[in-house]
Parts: sequence; C-alpha cells; structure tokens
Amino acid sequence: MSTHSQSNPMDTVRQLGVPSMINKPRACARIVAALGIALLATTAEASDKLAIKAGRVITVTGEDIVDGVIVIEGGRITAVGVAGEVAIPWDAEVIDVPELTAFPGFVEAHTWRGMDRANESIDVAPFLDIRDSIDPVNFYFEDMLRSGVTTIGVGQGNACVIGGQGMIVKPRGMTVEEMLVRPRSGLKMSIAPKSGKSRATQAQALRRAFADLRRHLEQLVQAQKDGDDTARREALYQGRDLEGERGKGRAMGGIAWKVDGLELVPRGEIDEKLEPLLDVVEGNVTVWIYCGAPMDVPIALDIARENGFLQETRLVLDNSCWKAADVIAEAGVPVVLDSRLMHVERDPVTGEEIETFVPGVFHEQGVTFALRSVNSTTESLWFQAAMCVAYGMDEAAALAAVTTTPAEILGVGNRVGGLSVGMDGNVLLFSGDPLSVTSFVEYVIIEGELAYDRSTDVRAKHILEGLVPPNTASAADMEIGEHGDDGDGDGDGDDGGDDDDDDGDDDGDDDGDDDEGQDE
Repeated sequence: MSTHSQSNPMDTVRQLGVPSMINKPRACARIVAALGIALLATTAEASDKLAIKAGRVITVTGEDIVDGVIVIEGGRITAVGVAGEVAIPWDAEVIDVPELTAFPGFVEAHTWRGMDRANESIDVAPFLDIRDSIDPVNFYFEDMLRSGVTTIGVGQGNACVIGGQGMIVKPRGMTVEEMLVRPRSGLKMSIAPKSGKSRATQAQALRRAFADLRRHLEQLVQAQKDGDDTARREALYQGRDLEGERGKGRAMGGIAWKVDGLELVPRGEIDEKLEPLLDVVEGNVTVWIYCGAPMDVPIALDIARENGFLQETRLVLDNSCWKAADVIAEAGVPVVLDSRLMHVERDPVTGEEIETFVPGVFHEQGVTFALRSVNSTTESLWFQAAMCVAYGMDEAAALAAVTTTPAEILGVGNRVGGLSVGMDGNVLLFSGDPLSVTSFVEYVIIEGELAYDRSTDVRAKHILEGLVPPNTASAADMEIGEHGDDGDGDGDGDDGGDDDDDDGDDDGDDDGDDDEGQDE
C-alpha cells in the first residue's frame, strides 16, 4: 500500500485499538484495509489518485469482475479490470478490501427532500431556483450517503402549476456549491390539481402560462418595430445584463409554435419571469411533469406536444398511472415511478382486492423507468431494486432502474450510474450483495474521495450498538418529562421540526401521493 504519511503505521494501528494479530491473516487483512482508509482520509490532499481492490466489482455497465481493481485519478475512473491486468499508479492510495463488493453509487432521479420547503404558494414560478432552498446540513443528505446514494436530482414538490428550476447534487459538502453536480436540471410542472383547483383549472393555468409567454414575445417584437424602447429601459432599471450575447437577439428555436421577428429583440429584454418558459419551448430545458392519476397523463403529453418539449419531458407518476402505460410507451417518454411499487384496488363488482406490480407493467411495455426511494434510510433505492427482484423482475433491469437509467433521465448518464472509464469515481463498498438485507454500505467514495466510513458513523453506532456519542445528552435526558418538555426550551413537547410529511404535497402523510390533489 502506497502512502505519503511520514508517521509510523503501527502507531495508527494502536490508535485504532487493534491488538497484535501476526498469526491471524484475515484479521490482518481487515487491519490493512482500515489503515488504508485512515491514511486515505489524512492524505487526500496529497494525492488525487486512488486504487480500490475488491473481491467483486459490479460495474452495471459491463460484466462483473472477480478480484477487480478500480483506478480513480482526478475524480474520474481511469481503469477498471482484473487485478494483475490493471496498472496501479505508483503514487496512488490503495484500498485493499478483498472481502467487500464494489458497486456504483445509486442515483435518485427526483425528490423534493433536502429543502427547507418543498412547495411555494405561487402557482407559476419558473423564475425560482431551488438552489436557494437546499439545506446542505439537512439529515436527509446524511441518510442518503449512508444508504449509498451519491447523485440526487432535487426539484420542487407536486403542489405547483409550474415550479422552479431543480438541480443535481451529491450528498456531500457544507455549501450548495460543494454539493453541485449540475445546476438548472429542469422545471417542475404538475397536472394534478393543487389545493383550490380542479383538474380543469389546473390544466387551464398551465396552458395560459404559455399563452402569456407568446403574447409577451409578440408585444416585444412589435415594440421593436415601432421603435419603442420601454423594454430596454425596464431591463436597465432592473440591472439586467445587456452586454454580449444578452444584448443580441436571435430567431426563436423549437419545433412547435414560433414568434417571427424575435431576432429583433435582445434576449436580455425578455421578462425574466417568462424567459425560463421560452427555454422550455425552444427545447433547452428538461421538464418534470407530475401526474397524480391516469387521466393526467394524456393532458401532460398534449401540453408537451403543443409547446414542443415532448422530447425533454420526464413524467413523475403516481402508482395508479400504470393504467396509462400504453399511452406513455407510445409517446416514448421516460418516467420516474412512485415509491409504492404495488397498486392495490378493489373490483367494483366482486369486491376482490386486486394487486398490480407497477414496475412490471412498465417493464413489459418497454417504458424507460427509474425507481424512487420510499425513505432515505431503511427503504432506500437498494430496497426498491430488491423488491423488484423479489416480484420477479430481472436483476439487471432492477439494478439499472436505480443506477444507469435515472442517470440517463437526469442527463448525466456519461458521468454516474456505472463503473466505466471516464465516469465519476463514485464507488460503494458493500459488505455483501448490494440487494441483500444483510449487507451494509461500509464505505462511500465520491469523485475519488472518502465520503463515508461506517466504522466511524456515530449515528449508526448509537442506533445499532447503543453507544452514546461523546459530549451529547443521553437518551434518558432527552425524553419528554411529565411536563412535556422536549428539550427545546419552550415546554410544548414540540421540537419545532416538520411533521415528517416527506411526499412533497403537504397532505400530512408520507406515501408519495397527493390525497385528492389537496397539496397545499
């Protein structure tokens, strides 16, 4: 094992509390692995090269490798292959864990968790950016890292007409900039009616937003022809950039409706509240459309066709939408499935309970789909993939639905979701099979750097082993006493947190649906 540390390695072993085990080869192997992880954490700045030796490497993008090696340089994978056939740089840090299984980081295609608030009260708000709402220290991201999810598409919740811009992050970093994988990953729209609307008024509000955009662009073109510089003066007053490309006009792109003469209008003079919708119509932005019922699917597809962004559409579906799978298959649109994999309903005639395995329907129809976590802890993406296998789905298809497919849906399929040369160095090291309930994520490597080590996970040790972290209150001290004191000083028994309604619709449950569309 190569290292740049000048300290005595045995001092590190003694600090770890490991006794002498010269005559115990397996124990020595674990000591060496632990020592490698410790040195990796302390010398990350000294070298940007890392080699991982694992007993099994599941690449997802290719064949499994027994006794495999993964080489990461500068945060990207530069080599993957069988030990002895892959050249390891002389100055690379080496993690030698023959008892562990290497696997690519899981990819969560769409979630509204990790923000201070999932929804906004404004119906049409494409000008917002959820980067202003993401909380880097939210426990959600810590839980996702612990579950092996290394790439997350965060977007607005379902209680909107047109929501803000989403972004793709990794669950590591103390600032949004450190977490960032890709900004402006797509706008959120919803066909399911938010509180106070019917499906008719919800659809009408969506169509009106695009009609308002068209009217605004036509007025700008006419003002330019008439010599009216009101829009320019307004843009300067608001401090908008009118230099460079922003000070130039260009013909309207897209494959649907167009406004002739838009090349006369500098792009910086277009209303900032409407310009994101222009990007949508021109096919430059991914659009995530939530459908809360099968009847929402045709409306979503019609609006996408009318405005020319069908090819950039991703449907976020309630589990009842399997009934529209044939329509979705015909449109060729990828989908993100509801976290509830089984749809249950009663036959109206016989009263018999009918269960439908939702991913199986979409798989048979040839629809590209990604799975979604039930929660960020015990039922994360690995659990969803395992459930699919349990219900009879091919393991390769199930693994793809939590790795390569969501990565492709997010537009980062060339970077994450697999272990291939050129991809980000996001690697999980499992204690066993990734889909086994007895396996744990022992280590998480993100872009070639150690992001998680289960042996030092304070919260996991507290839950599983009952170890109380130093300098913290014991469980007994935190219990609510007879006066209802919860420890926050207000004596109300309420810790001031949210109600754990994590499905993005504020309906008081955590089931991923929007009970009767009452989202707000």
